[in-house]
Amino acid sequence: MFIQKGEIVDAIRLRVRGLFNSYRDPKTHKIHRTFPFPPRTTLVGLAGAALGLSEDVLWDEYKDLQVAVVDISKDNSLHGVGRADDLIKYKKYKDSVVETSILIRELLYKPEYLIYYVSSKENALDEIHEAFLHPKYALSLGRDDELIMLHEIEKVNLMPLESGEYGETILPFNPAIDGFHIDITTQKYFEPCTLATLPSQFTIKNGVRTPSKLQTYAFLKNIRIQITKDGGFTDGRYNFFFL
Repeated sequence: MFIQKGEIVDAIRLRVRGLFNSYRDPKTHKIHRTFPFPPRTTLVGLAGAALGLSEDVLWDEYKDLQVAVVDISKDNSLHGVGRADDLIKYKKYKDSVVETSILIRELLYKPEYLIYYVSSKENALDEIHEAFLHPKYALSLGRDDELIMLHEIEKVNLMPLESGEYGETILPFNPAIDGFHIDITTQKYFEPCTLATLPSQFTIKNGVRTPSKLQTYAFLKNIRIQITKDGGFTDGRYNFFFL
């Protein structure tokens, strides 16, 4: 990571809301479970859509783009995100017989996020800021038709953290290894974090996209934990790590 320890960082912050969005857990098959927040590759892809870049150019020129996400759905009028199941009927061939089957895709209803972008590339933040003001392609999170509304975009300064409370975000590590603390006096209900090993980048060769640089991520949904670890940042209200 190009960010130096203790460095104040310039970033682009987006506030976005979807209607129905999903981020499939690749380990699921007949029932497509969704992660609660968009992972790193989805967030980089969102910037690529705004910039109007093809996948090969995006993952060549912006592979070092740093991204972070915080779920603020609990702050909206619904006080949380809803869930739904999309039933998809499809045909499959078994020998010479055509059979039908049902695939279930889990959806998030009206999720709302803060998304942060940081880059070491010269003028990249200005380019990204301008791109989101005038996106080249439709902005979506999840499938291509799972569009989002961009409610706010601004340049912010981020302060480094040596420790802090994290919740409704993604950590690029397993917090159980470094240790954490849960204040049960302020959380009557909480869920275990979800761990997933996912690609942090893609390589594109001859039009074929291949996952690369697998990374363990922890999705903190409905749980807030205290962590003493360098590398976190705050915008003054929300704490997060870059992915």
